[in-house]
Amino acid sequence: MATAPVPEPEPQPELSTAAARRQDEERKTALRIIRNELRLLWRDPPPYLRPGPEPVTDPFHWEVVIDGPAGTPYAGGTFPVDIQLPAAGYPFVHPKVTFKTLEGNMVLDAESWSCATKLRGLLIGFVSVLYDPLLDYPINYDIAEQYAYDYERYEAEARAWTREFSSAPVVSHYPPNAVVGRTPPAVPHFPATAARRRAEAEARRRAAAAAASSGSGESLWRRVIGYIQSWSPYRLLHTD
Repeated sequence: MATAPVPEPEPQPELSTAAARRQDEERKTALRIIRNELRLLWRDPPPYLRPGPEPVTDPFHWEVVIDGPAGTPYAGGTFPVDIQLPAAGYPFVHPKVTFKTLEGNMVLDAESWSCATKLRGLLIGFVSVLYDPLLDYPINYDIAEQYAYDYERYEAEARAWTREFSSAPVVSHYPPNAVVGRTPPAVPHFPATAARRRAEAEARRRAAAAAASSGSGESLWRRVIGYIQSWSPYRLLHTD
């Protein structure tokens, strides 16, 4: 039985000399910026962030390791993060950053990226997610709801998953002239979002009970709104 012929690949349009030259210049510019940012990053590494286990052979694709911050359920864990940078267009085109764990994808909104952010600011932002997850754009809605309304269970499960899947030690390969980062002291972790949600739920419960007994709905509602507003994130983070 005769086999069907394999179709020929469609020819790709060739870049004009000017376009090819422009693309090459963009790549050289991106490469120069990335190398400089990497050099500065490891000369003064942010807390809980260190190089990956392999030397960087491709400046456009490499890995870092985030150590679980003390005072969080991820303490003691090691979290490899894959970094892919656009060969042309960086820093105007945002990187692709992926946690190499079971819940591996993390959203980086293109509108939130700015060339002024730089790799250091981007990676510090990823470390901060282990302190307070991004509940506005959750990957797993069940876990986000659990964090907001049942933090104790969330914390217990996060600790268990960290021990089971992210406790293997990872030895970093430090480039020449890099500084080995110092681990900051443990600080208490206060889940502001979960505390605020619990306060709001408690306020609604008290309001419903009071309204049922007194019937003074409008004035009670004003008191409830004032109580909820007093538990705003700003008040939680800026107490006198």
